Amino acid sequence: MTVPTLRTQRLVLRSPELRDARVLAKVLNNIEISRWLVFVPFPYGITDAQRFINESLRGNLNAWFIWAGGDFLGTISLSNEFGYWLAPHAWGQGYATEAGHAVLDHHFTTTNADIIKSSHLVENRASQNVLTKLGFLDVGMHVHLSATRQADVAVRSVQLTRERWHCRNDG
Repeated sequence: MTVPTLRTQRLVLRSPELRDARVLAKVLNNIEISRWLVFVPFPYGITDAQRFINESLRGNLNAWFIWAGGDFLGTISLSNEFGYWLAPHAWGQGYATEAGHAVLDHHFTTTNADIIKSSHLVENRASQNVLTKLGFLDVGMHVHLSATRQADVAVRSVQLTRERWHCRNDG
């Protein structure tokens, strides 16, 4: 099962394909990215990339690869939780918010889900800002084991309700 292609003003979000494994591994094998992600190991290799793509292709997670023209920027997903990461060259340009808006709008338009959960490392202010711009509200803190850091990290849990999404985006 693949996710539908979503388009924004600057981006194309499409289903991962096995042919993308090399570019995924190349970009994500970066400590500056993986240090902010709980489940992503470092180093990140081709086998890790193939595993991620295969999980998506089997329908075990709803993931999109984010592209600007021919430039791979990162991934965004919405399965049990909403999550994303971008390559450092794409940071600070509004891409995460733009892609997030497209995925959340698609999700609330095509499902009956009332609440979407997400989280970010407490120290990751950039991710906190993206989630806030998208309408997520803080619901508490917890600790999680970071695969990259091999240590517990403080994480803020956030959530977005269907009602809040529609109130922010319909009026």
